[in-house]
Amino acid sequence: MWTIMKYLIRSVKYFFSFAIVFGLIIAILVLTTDGASLSTVFSPENGLFKAGSFPKIMIFFVAVAALYPALSYVKKETFITGTYQENEETIKRVFDNYGYELVSEDSESATFRIKSKMTRFMRMYEDAITITKGESPLILSGYRRDIFRLASGIQYAALKRDE
Repeated sequence: MWTIMKYLIRSVKYFFSFAIVFGLIIAILVLTTDGASLSTVFSPENGLFKAGSFPKIMIFFVAVAALYPALSYVKKETFITGTYQENEETIKRVFDNYGYELVSEDSESATFRIKSKMTRFMRMYEDAITITKGESPLILSGYRRDIFRLASGIQYAALKRDE
């Protein structure tokens, strides 16, 4: 149930962020075009968009916002030698080097968040990376780009530690 709610919240956040970016682009176009006004952007005669295109654009934003979380938030297995506990300091150092801080930890998992408040805001506070504890493979879950970067960093650092 919580996973569905989290997914819906992410979708709504992305919808609003897409709509805001679209609005900013339209505003810039209106401000930089001679004789343009907000009322003429969607006018049927000589507007920027055809009549009836606004609902289609919003449907497109809804569709993209509905799919984006499924494509952007993943789980990835990370293979290391030993357990999380044996590599705990190395793993925490990798997260720290990538700008993350530990925010919660229990017997099964550890959750990290980005330290930079501006970066967190730009990512709409969807920056949590959770790593399972236990034996290899460790499972990282969170934003796709960060997961792949951190998984590679953890594997490399654990390999260097073993040498």
